[in-house]
Amino acid sequence: MNNIQCFKSKAGTNYDSAIKKHFSLLLNWDRVFEKVSELLGENITELAYSVDYFIIKPKELTKDENKKLFKQDGQLKSNTKKAKELFTKYNEIINESGLSEYKELRMINFTYGIGRTTGQLLESFRTSENEIYFKADFDLERRSSGNVEPITEIEYEEKYLDELKK
Repeated sequence: MNNIQCFKSKAGTNYDSAIKKHFSLLLNWDRVFEKVSELLGENITELAYSVDYFIIKPKELTKDENKKLFKQDGQLKSNTKKAKELFTKYNEIINESGLSEYKELRMINFTYGIGRTTGQLLESFRTSENEIYFKADFDLERRSSGNVEPITEIEYEEKYLDELKK
């Protein structure tokens, strides 16, 4: 582990634009919680931030008719007419909330080559400026095709401490 390298998201890249858009859209999920709670007639406080899947915390469901619509892992079943209607309404809520273009951070990272393979170390944190700083034991700049830029470990640690203070 003595081969630690540090990086940060590179300004002006498509990756940088994608993560900034992701973080700006995160605030819109508050509206989704309210609307989903209304839709189900239950108080929903945990929901997967996904436009492709409708997943809630199943323990929050109290009504039997709702419990029948969701699997034990909280994902909406897809084999009933009622569940399909519910998913259509969920998609309408997503669109009304301005989240139709929302992409999960893990998918953005995968798309731009930000990831590790088995046995590799990759740590990251988000800054208040919506940048992402990385610490890895491999060349993330090369793997990501230049979507991150190398920084010193001191810069990484200083930024981390600055963010903790905020």
